[in-house]
Amino acid sequence: FVRPKALSSKLNDDHYKDEDDHGEIFELEAAKMVASSFDSDELSNEAKVVVMCSVLLQYLKIYGKSENPENGKVRRKTSAARYDIITSVIDSGLEATEHLDSNISEKATLDSIWDRIIATVSSLLLPPADNRYENYAYHSKAILNIVAITLSHLPPRKFSLAETMLQNGANQAVEVAFECNENNHHDEDVPYALVAEGAVHVFLSCFMGLCQKMPTCPAVSDLTLKILGGTVESEDLCSENAVLQSKTRQSLAIAVCESLKTTPSQDLLVGAFPLLCRLTNVENDGLRRAAGKILGGMNLSEAISRERQRAEQADTRAREIEEENIAMLEEIEYLQAENEELQRQRNSREQQTKSHNSN
Repeated sequence: FVRPKALSSKLNDDHYKDEDDHGEIFELEAAKMVASSFDSDELSNEAKVVVMCSVLLQYLKIYGKSENPENGKVRRKTSAARYDIITSVIDSGLEATEHLDSNISEKATLDSIWDRIIATVSSLLLPPADNRYENYAYHSKAILNIVAITLSHLPPRKFSLAETMLQNGANQAVEVAFECNENNHHDEDVPYALVAEGAVHVFLSCFMGLCQKMPTCPAVSDLTLKILGGTVESEDLCSENAVLQSKTRQSLAIAVCESLKTTPSQDLLVGAFPLLCRLTNVENDGLRRAAGKILGGMNLSEAISRERQRAEQADTRAREIEEENIAMLEEIEYLQAENEELQRQRNSREQQTKSHNSN
């Protein structure tokens, strides 16, 4: 969407620098024109999908991870990226892809398109090491928006890929948030506070996506226990670094609570109930209120009734299995007795035969 600055930085001649600047302005205006054309009904869904795929491919070439060292030299810093433009293209492009997907039976071609968008979002959530902080510092809210747009159009058959993407994105965001607290006093050139705040936004986008689309996946319960449990246990730590870490945990815990409020799964909320109760006793007012809102919105009587019904069904099934086992044991004992009787009769006949032959 804008050509890499690393290319223009190699040009020392003023004439070429001016020419490069003019080229950048032209490319930016062209990108704006492409994005605005996506709002037109005159552009077919097929054309929107093709253009979106081309844009995603170029994004991955410029900003994504690369094993080619030459590409690594010219990869652009994401702080200069125009995510407002690419978001518009992705939104309209995915809407067109979803429309095509719902009207054809052969999904193979469209699967490759969905795979490309997942690869692009994964690149946003898991940037290269040399660009690691920039996405969090400058584009966390844009990433949150792109993740939400992607999940709103993604077909269920691709949820397994999205689950891995979101889990990895959430885990790295947590890692970066705590890492920034460790490095906060070591490098004044890096806006660690801004990066940590952005990492919480990215975590929110990933965890909320999991809660809304894949609430029963193991990643949701694991992250809930990790964040909420760690927040409760960190309340008594008082060192300066521990205080920073505790604030980060509380921000992440609020993000967890905000996500849990959007989940359709009552089972997930019931599983988190003990931790949510403990959060109502922490010192942080915002966290107490967030946990309280979830607890206040839960239909405990319905949840308890449902769990009791499940327990009764499990007991009934257990009794049925026990009765089946008893009947099976009785059958086995009967067959063993029959077998012993047959064996006895056989031995008796053999003895009579031997006695007759000897006479």
